[in-house]
Amino acid sequence: MDPLPFPCLALYEGANTPKPTFFDIFEEAMIECAIDSLTNNKKKLWSTPQGWILVRDDAAAATFLQNPRDSGDKIHLPHLPEDLPSKSTCVLSGKPTIPGCVALLVEPFATVIWYLHVGEEDGEWTRHEYDIGTQRLDPPIDGEDHEKVPICSIAACRGKFYFNGGLSDIGVLEFSPSAAAASPVFSSLELAGEFEVVYRAKVFLVESGEDLYMVMLVYHSFRCDKTDYETRVYRMDFSEQPPRWRAAGDLAGGAFLLSPWYFGATCSAAELGLHEDCVYAFVPGDDEVPTCLKMSSVKDGWDDFVDVPAAHRALWILPTDS
Repeated sequence: MDPLPFPCLALYEGANTPKPTFFDIFEEAMIECAIDSLTNNKKKLWSTPQGWILVRDDAAAATFLQNPRDSGDKIHLPHLPEDLPSKSTCVLSGKPTIPGCVALLVEPFATVIWYLHVGEEDGEWTRHEYDIGTQRLDPPIDGEDHEKVPICSIAACRGKFYFNGGLSDIGVLEFSPSAAAASPVFSSLELAGEFEVVYRAKVFLVESGEDLYMVMLVYHSFRCDKTDYETRVYRMDFSEQPPRWRAAGDLAGGAFLLSPWYFGATCSAAELGLHEDCVYAFVPGDDEVPTCLKMSSVKDGWDDFVDVPAAHRALWILPTDS
């Protein structure tokens, strides 16, 4: 069986589909996967922007990082004690083969994170419930008009995790080098600059070449058509104080890969045969909009689409950066 082409999509047809099927975005065809860790319906998978896939095998009480290029290349981790939602976001602070790497799982609904210092002797997953403020619910839900603010978009950059990127501020999450040290530290970074008011947008954070980017999928009407959006990309300028977002006219020859809920990654367009300076966004289908992959050129302004088999959710399968 041929190895997987990179990048490709692992598709879950329904919300309760136990295992994915794989789709070649170049040939626009379904493909087989020879790596058992990625096709066994007893395992739960989370992609990371670094290419490694976090695998939780409940039956074997095992948790590990899988290299999608090589079935035998695994980094064994302490077992994740809880079966977290499949829509959780998994991010690594850096290469998991280098000491000090933190594996972070962000739950999609509860204000809870799980983290682990990879490779640390006697390490274990730590559950941490955070409080970064409240936001208004309009309309109220179950009589409640406020809720705790959850972490949504998140990316690791320069040794820190940045989350909930906005135009005026951004959250910062820092971990100590050792798991035995203090709890994670949450803070907020004020940003300079003025922007056009955006009423309806989806926001993704992406790290690329040690730069932090924010991708905004901006909808110009109240009705949110899943593909009728404008793609805007900004790069964080840390050289100024306070830092500010600056509009990006290109992606330094790279390609950005997005998928719900808040997955954002980058890869070399030239090495993998992708369009340079292009954002590839997976769009899950519904009764009105078919499942597709939308490609948006940041540099030249064009949009194009690839039809994808009906899927409720998709994981990007990428080469590892180790």
